[in-house]
Amino acid sequence: MIGDVNSALTRLVHERGLVPPDDVDIEFDPPVRSWVGGRTRPTLNFFLFDIEENTELRSTQAQTTRGNGVAVRRIAPRRFDLRYMVSAITTVVEDEHLLLWRTLVTLMKHPTLPESLLPESVTSYGLPVAAKVLKHEDAPRALDIWGALETPPRPALIYVVTLPVDLDLTFTAPLVLTRTARYARLRDGVSIEQGVHIGGTVRDRKGRPLVGARVSAEGRAFETTTGSEGEFVLPDVDAGPVTLRVLRDGRPEKRVTFEIPSDQYEIVVD
Repeated sequence: MIGDVNSALTRLVHERGLVPPDDVDIEFDPPVRSWVGGRTRPTLNFFLFDIEENTELRSTQAQTTRGNGVAVRRIAPRRFDLRYMVSAITTVVEDEHLLLWRTLVTLMKHPTLPESLLPESVTSYGLPVAAKVLKHEDAPRALDIWGALETPPRPALIYVVTLPVDLDLTFTAPLVLTRTARYARLRDGVSIEQGVHIGGTVRDRKGRPLVGARVSAEGRAFETTTGSEGEFVLPDVDAGPVTLRVLRDGRPEKRVTFEIPSDQYEIVVD
């Protein structure tokens, strides 16, 4: 994943930063004295010196999907800050300053890394990859990093890329899809009838939940509307075969027959 970010940064600077690849190398090695001394071409260096979770962006909400009689809850991706020290290495001071300035302007123009530069392994989370140049009070001093590397200091930027990371933590729980309610006479306490409450989901062919679809049982006037995850609940449904109707504005009606009680009530519509 870090290699994917490094590739995106290389393309960002070369393709959108007026830094032609034929003239300037982009490297990610620690800029120790021997490495700096071995550069024969102008080089822009992104030195990754720290990785830390961004706890301010941590989400405590789990994403829930339903199917096959269980609810699968997935912990939302965490966010990690990749901190880079960005410096330019040339033999001419004026060239060094110009290269660093062009890089600064390029990075500042892109508060999020463009999706077109990122692989699917990063964009599949549906979360932006934020990036920013840190202000002095928010960043470690570049002079201290140069000192730790025992390298003569140069002007440098502290640049942070915030990367989503899926820890692939999931847990399952059984769905309560059918519930029986019994009704009794208040005078003698004798049970005279019972109804079944059922709950399920409505999804499209790609598995995405459909919000706002109207669901009803054929022969009954009661109608409910699916929620944010395509879920619905219908009370007082008779046991046995029941046909459920799904209506959406401007779309054909969908009918599905279930045997009540059932281990799932998932409706897939076109």
